[in-house]
Amino acid sequence: MAEKTIKTGVDQLIELLKRVEKIEMSKAAKEINVPLKTLQKWVDFLAEEGLIGIEYKFTTPYIYLNKSPEEIEELEENIEEEEEPSIEKFKKEFRAEAIDKDVPIEKIPELWKIHLLNVLEEKKEYFYREARRRGFQNIDTLWAEYKAKVLSE
Repeated sequence: MAEKTIKTGVDQLIELLKRVEKIEMSKAAKEINVPLKTLQKWVDFLAEEGLIGIEYKFTTPYIYLNKSPEEIEELEENIEEEEEPSIEKFKKEFRAEAIDKDVPIEKIPELWKIHLLNVLEEKKEYFYREARRRGFQNIDTLWAEYKAKVLSE
């Protein structure tokens, strides 16, 4: 069975920059279908890390890879090995995306809770199936404890 890989927006940006020598930042945003404001944040970070370069022609910013595709792939492999998913990481990403979409800051916690509840509901059937398969008792209690823990983080 083939291994599935999740591609992030930054992955898409790097792939785009591997295909073109330079690209206008607004065109890159359209190409990978992200708001220009979001792309600017990514570019700022990646430029600070030395992965991407920025060049201006008059007032138009152009971006390009600052490292070879081989160097990029080596960095990606190192990142994949180090990074562990966590609810806190997802929460930060959710908040950043909400801010990018101009969601009022006071509404973000409520929307995060709704998002978590939706995700939990999608996982509930799997949780119950695995708990039964493993012979756990009091699955309803286990689910309630798990749900409470996730919502409290």
